[in-house]
Amino acid sequence: MFNSILAIALLACFFGLVLGIAAIAFKVQSNPIVDKIDHLLPQTQCTQCGYAGCRPYAEALAKGEAPINLCPPGGEQTIHALADLLDLEVLAAPEDQA
Repeated sequence: MFNSILAIALLACFFGLVLGIAAIAFKVQSNPIVDKIDHLLPQTQCTQCGYAGCRPYAEALAKGEAPINLCPPGGEQTIHALADLLDLEVLAAPEDQA
């Protein structure tokens, strides 16, 4: 019985080591500006901006493909924060547009 426990413990350590090395070797580097934009968004994943979630909207903002005022849950505070971060003009919130 001791041999079985030892074998399973050694296998667990081995696979843990392999997974740790793989996590370091295959780490995906993301765009830091996309990370900053994504951090400013409310993370409601509501799709009200027309994108599948906050991360895709952040990627579109970083590429300059979307305006900064498409996030109704974020409101004015998020619009101002995005304008400051991206050095853009503050746009009216979606509910203020008619």
